[in-house]
Amino acid sequence: MIEGGHFDFEKISSILKTYGIEEMKDNFILIGLAQHTKTAVEFFSDIRKYDTEAEWTYGVNDDDLMAYCEFLVLNSREMFNNFLKYGFTVYDTSGEREKVFEKIIADIKEAGVT
Repeated sequence: MIEGGHFDFEKISSILKTYGIEEMKDNFILIGLAQHTKTAVEFFSDIRKYDTEAEWTYGVNDDDLMAYCEFLVLNSREMFNNFLKYGFTVYDTSGEREKVFEKIIADIKEAGVT
């Protein structure tokens, strides 16, 4: 599962092809976790809501954090589109994450994967 990061699909696909793997979706269970409909303000609000001294965002000023949140919006949309392009099953984790994770587990079990 990939969440909150950037994955270079072109690069990994070319590497996998050297091992005879043409399509990731034919060889792996691909699950994308996306928040592609969130706005920068929503990302900002969530980060500040759960911010603790242990988080790297704790000491970041609001202007810099908002700039980062604007980047998150663009990155989230790009990742969502790539998840679909490369055959991932995509789940929206914008809210009710525990229910989403339960759904993922149920879907995996239904597919017969153990």
